[in-house]
Amino acid sequence: MKLDFQTDAARADAVFSGPTDDLDRIVSNMAELLRTEIDRSSSIILLDEVQLNEKALNSLRFFAESGWRVMATGSLLGVTVKQRKLPFPSGIRQMTLHPMDFEEWLWACGEDHMANAIREHALSLDPYILHNDALELYHRYLVVGGMPKAVVTWVKTRDHAAVRDVLDEIDLTYTADMTDPENGIRGAAAKRVWESIPKQLMRASTKKFKYAEVMRGGRRASLLEPLEWLDAAGVITLNHLTCDTSFPLAPYNDEEGSFFKAYVADTGLMFRKFRVDAETYLDPVLRDVLSSDFRGALAENSVMQALCANGIDTYYWMPQPSVGRGEVDFVYQTPRAQIVTVEVKSGRNVRAKSFARLVREGRSTVAYRLSEQNFSHSVVPDTDCMLAGLPLYAAYTLDQSPSV
Repeated sequence: MKLDFQTDAARADAVFSGPTDDLDRIVSNMAELLRTEIDRSSSIILLDEVQLNEKALNSLRFFAESGWRVMATGSLLGVTVKQRKLPFPSGIRQMTLHPMDFEEWLWACGEDHMANAIREHALSLDPYILHNDALELYHRYLVVGGMPKAVVTWVKTRDHAAVRDVLDEIDLTYTADMTDPENGIRGAAAKRVWESIPKQLMRASTKKFKYAEVMRGGRRASLLEPLEWLDAAGVITLNHLTCDTSFPLAPYNDEEGSFFKAYVADTGLMFRKFRVDAETYLDPVLRDVLSSDFRGALAENSVMQALCANGIDTYYWMPQPSVGRGEVDFVYQTPRAQIVTVEVKSGRNVRAKSFARLVREGRSTVAYRLSEQNFSHSVVPDTDCMLAGLPLYAAYTLDQSPSV
């Protein structure tokens, strides 16, 4: 039973016109509106775009212990919750839906067997016979991305022009949301932050987010609020710096508090922002001519997307900023107090800079190097740590440990 506060706002609002704890009246109103019976034991109530109705949002706390099965969704729910004067209702299980990772994308394309095979090879680390086929599909995934409408369009049409139009529409919708005066943020600044992120990830040196590259004279004081809004809206993902090498990892903080990287939540949207023709990128010969920084930014962004989709909280690592140079793309900790190091290499050259140092100091038992090479395993020099070589398309398997 679906009630949509966006497409049928006036009548949906009327359902919640009375007290928010009068569930019998709310359900009765809903049944009348939808012209159907709603049964406590068999019906599921879906409140879509619930952030548009404060009373509906508040009613969730009463539904939580009532026996009614209720689901509520919202495209900017993270922002709404953050801006509410009242605390978010308790007793509610909250879930964040991310854009599809490559595994989910393979499912959508009918490639379930390949998705399972990649997981199996991530455990054994034996070379995958369909490595080149999987790599080709991964490159196509970078172009299409994991936004549901873009994926459905690709599955139905196999037309990159149609996918491009969908991605442009999503981008315009995001821009309209962030520049809406009712959001209470500086819309122009938010738009500039949004446009700057792909360029900052292409930087050859450290990809740390720099306010000065958003706009001339850009400062934390003026850009932090729109940056946090974009993060709360799920449009971007922030990955903070840690300088720790042992459990528990903690973010590095200085007076500015500005050591972090920013990623686009969906790599298809990021690809579209570069205005590179899809067929050009998907041609192996032409792709090698493209900037290595561009290819590296896409690869790193897709790994961040996979980590988020699997609920892995990450940092990036470097020594104290005033002490040393070099950085590792991703580092995270397991429930068993192990530090896991992940290095991303977009090409065939897989030499690392600070990778071995962090592995030694962190006393890791397994570390990962993601590249376009096939599955492999070895040992990090001068350590007892196994180095698991994963293809970039296998980033979604980082939630499991190799068994070799």
